[in-house]
Amino acid sequence: MKKMMSKLVSALCAVALCISTTACAPFTFDRAEEKMEEAGYTVMAYESTGEEEGLVGGIVAMKMEGLLNVDTITALYFSSILEAKDYYDGLDDKEDAKWEGKWVFWGSEEAIEDFTKLF
Repeated sequence: MKKMMSKLVSALCAVALCISTTACAPFTFDRAEEKMEEAGYTVMAYESTGEEEGLVGGIVAMKMEGLLNVDTITALYFSSILEAKDYYDGLDDKEDAKWEGKWVFWGSEEAIEDFTKLF
């Protein structure tokens, strides 16, 4: 019984460690806006005009911490993972852009970290 409990506790700790160290983009468009505002960013959200297939909308978030320290991110939210991947695959410059789930985003390292952090 002790061995089983020990293994169970070890497994739960491993799962908790994995969850706490992984990054993930927000699950919904509204949550992304809230998350960035909570992190101190000024957020402008917009809905799609229908020009890009599957695009639901996007956000542009900016945080200024002094005159020369500005963090920004632009994030596009698609209606499906496949549409987001298709958009990402069609980009000419993938070096700066990232694709995660229904999101395609680019920006400063700190803004991307704030956007993708779990909590």
